[in-house]
This record gives sequence, C-alpha cells and structure tokens, in this order.
Amino acid sequence: MPPLVPASQSDSALSERHIRILDAAESVFARAGFHAATMQDVAAEAGMSPGNLYRYFSSKDAIIAGMSERDRSLIAEDFGSLCPDNGSLLDQLEELGRKHLVRQPREKAVIAVQIWAEAARNPAMARMCADIDGTVIEGLAAAISEAKRNGELPPRLDEHRFLLAVSMMADGYFCRRAMDPNFDEAVAAETLFAGMRQLARTMLLPETEMQP
Repeated sequence: MPPLVPASQSDSALSERHIRILDAAESVFARAGFHAATMQDVAAEAGMSPGNLYRYFSSKDAIIAGMSERDRSLIAEDFGSLCPDNGSLLDQLEELGRKHLVRQPREKAVIAVQIWAEAARNPAMARMCADIDGTVIEGLAAAISEAKRNGELPPRLDEHRFLLAVSMMADGYFCRRAMDPNFDEAVAAETLFAGMRQLARTMLLPETEMQP
C-alpha cells in the first residue's frame, strides 16, 4: 500500500505535501473515525482538492501506511540513538516514553487504537504494526544488552519478559488515554515508569539459567 508519488514534484515539495496530508489525516481519523472518514474529508482538512490528494495517496489504507511508516522512522531514529554516553538507559527510556506517550497529542492514541483494531482483521495493517513493534524491540534489546554488560542493569535480567511487560504497559497507557476522557496522564506516566524501573531490578532469570 505505498503512497502514489507524482514524478513532477521535487523531493522537498513532496516532503512538505506528504507531511501536510498525513497531519490532516490524523486529525480527521481521530475526529471522525477511520471507517467514517472519507478521502474528501482528508482533502478538505489538508486544504486541497480530492483529485490532488489522490495524486499522493491512492486510498485511506495508503494514508495509514504512510502514517505508520512515518511513525516507524521516527521511532527507529529515537531508539537507535540509545547510548551509554547519553546517561542511564532507564532515564533515556523514560524520556522516550514521555516523548511518544505523554507529550504527543491525545489524537495519536485515538488513532493507534483504531489501527490496532483494524489490524485484527487486516493482515497488511497487522504487518505494519509488527514492523513498528519490531523496530522498538530491536533498539531496546541492543541497549539493554549493553546496559547489562556495563553493570547498569542486572546480568540476570530476563530481557524477553522485561520487554514484553514494558510494551504491554505502554500499550495499556495508550488505550486508556484514547478511551478515558478523565484519564490522568501525569499520574499514569509516573506509575508506568516506576513499574519499568522496578521490573528492571526484579524480573530476573533463575540463577541456574545463567550457568554456562
């Protein structure tokens, strides 16, 4: 489901136009819902004609693909920058969590829940979600292994279960933020990050599994 790219446009013009369309689509999908929204709605939000919109994206699915790829690229850049030179890994993870979960507008959480629901029946969207999850896990796994080697995290930390638990907590935060208009984002964020730090100390492999 790649976006359709007109060959006559320059790279810089494409970048600006695609960003405008994707931002408009996020607002429309969060407000109206993915299924109820139309390409005409997205075009109006972006300030362009439907015909012009179709030059860039062939369908709502193509727009979703563009949104997902943009998110995946940003996440890959952020999690790829995790480094011991930047301080404590857990402090870096908390900052990334605040950036992607807390400081983003609530509509990002609303859209994420819609995409997850669509992924349950649409294999293409399921693959897009899996790609994003894989990007996060790949960056985290490398950083956690380094933190275990340098002594910041326990050598017996069960990386698989730790990553699974943190990802489920983050998903739960997104779901509650999307669905509960009275959701206390600050308290929930503190709870999530405190839980992450506690699990990093206590979610350990049995000593027998650490023996050569």
